[in-house]
Amino acid sequence: MENINNTNGNAKSAENYLDKGNALSGQGGYESAISAYDKALELNPNLAVGYFKRGNAKSKIGQDSEAISDYDEAIRLNPDDASAYYNRGVVKGKIGQHFEAISDYDEAIRLNPDDASAYYNRAIVKDSLGHSEAAISDYNEAIRLDPNDANAYNNRGNAKNNIGQHFEAISDFDTVIRLNPDAADAYNNRGGVKIKLGHPEAALPDFDAAIRLNPNDAYAYANRGTVKRKLGLIDDAKQDYQITLDLMEKAGDEELKSEIMRIMKRLED
Repeated sequence: MENINNTNGNAKSAENYLDKGNALSGQGGYESAISAYDKALELNPNLAVGYFKRGNAKSKIGQDSEAISDYDEAIRLNPDDASAYYNRGVVKGKIGQHFEAISDYDEAIRLNPDDASAYYNRAIVKDSLGHSEAAISDYNEAIRLDPNDANAYNNRGNAKNNIGQHFEAISDFDTVIRLNPDAADAYNNRGGVKIKLGHPEAALPDFDAAIRLNPNDAYAYANRGTVKRKLGLIDDAKQDYQITLDLMEKAGDEELKSEIMRIMKRLED
């Protein structure tokens, strides 16, 4: 017969190691935390939260496959843990397992329908697959649950822009800027839509603001250069394009660099 006192002692010790791992993880000591979680799980192999927490720590240091294995075990032991599905979805999305990530977010939402983050992250994955309309539906739900999430409005604006809903996209970027006046991306995105609509004069102040807020954003300089070129300000456009090239040289973005070089060559012809 199993010694009850020994069993209780193991459980108590496992909890102690779990607490230690949580404390270490909270301080950023993820490798040490993993060792503590290892001890906890040696003492109590059925400790679902131990696998969950160890998976979180492993994901922090890039051990993605190992993290997924831990989330698998946490879910096997506790199939109703929405957080385990959610976190596994995050890791799967990170490593390009997009459809598997969506499936995990589906389950997380089924278990916790009020989790705005699950809708938001599922939308990002759908967006990356080119499913803009499906992504917009998820962003809608994320915003309904968290009306002050500026990132959700920004991403929804990009998705709307992708399917030609330009005025609706501008409205979303307006909301982002209202919620976060320092959101450089929102100014850049809004300016890009205004260019599409044929309003370069209206776009110019947006790119000015984007650059003021983020002076290292090569795309904002490139976009402002395009606006100035459309407005006939060729010398000013060349200056912005040159800054773009300098920034891209540092970043190693050969695609944008090549495009800007082609534009500058045409301006010289």
